[in-house]
Amino acid sequence: MPTTRPEPLPERWTVDNLARRAELTVRTIRDYQTMGLLPPPEKHGRIGIYGAIHLSRLLLIGRLQNRGYSLAGIRDMLSSWSDGAELGEVLGLAPDELVHIDEPGRPATVDQLTRLLPALVPDRLEALMATGVIEACGPDRYCVPSPSLLQLTVDLLAIGYRPDRTLDVLTTIRRATDAVADAAVSLYADRPEGVDTDQLVALATRGRGLLAHGTGRLTIRAIGRRLGIEHEGSLPDALRHLLGVEDR
Repeated sequence: MPTTRPEPLPERWTVDNLARRAELTVRTIRDYQTMGLLPPPEKHGRIGIYGAIHLSRLLLIGRLQNRGYSLAGIRDMLSSWSDGAELGEVLGLAPDELVHIDEPGRPATVDQLTRLLPALVPDRLEALMATGVIEACGPDRYCVPSPSLLQLTVDLLAIGYRPDRTLDVLTTIRRATDAVADAAVSLYADRPEGVDTDQLVALATRGRGLLAHGTGRLTIRAIGRRLGIEHEGSLPDALRHLLGVEDR
């Protein structure tokens, strides 16, 4: 007689049961499916059956909404994550860890960085460190302060941009962020009359998130203006015009 316990069967739910677990309405779940935010269920006859992957996705959507992301933005992020999943596989990141304000950072070895960025590591490791995309955090150990910026670096090189051009862009980003940080610290140090320390700490704590989201949004809008983009849907056309490529 076998003495080992059988593996527990995975949990499976109807849409009504999934909605109760996720504390959402059935209609919301249907809407997410229509938008491409949620994978379709397995079909058992005419009944859709959902599993842990669906519940995890719904919880992720909720976390991102709480951080201020729109459903359209979440859809684009999830699509980008699916297209460039290797970063998560190498560093062990969840999708929302690429984009939220308190990015967790990740330790990385030279071998991991070489797998992700063979055009830069190890030959141009010091140049990459100078951009701030990675930092030394111990003997033969490195830290990735912003996984999302590392993903951008991976994507630029993967599509064919030269290492020098990629490093130039990363250096520009580093200089811009240093300038923003210097301005913010200088502002906080010049305390207005009558403001106590607790008020200033509260402002700085709240302000860091507002600053990060605000500067990111302004950067996106500035890129759009330079491309002549009036709304999201015109991005492909604007890029084709920039590159001198016409629809066939």
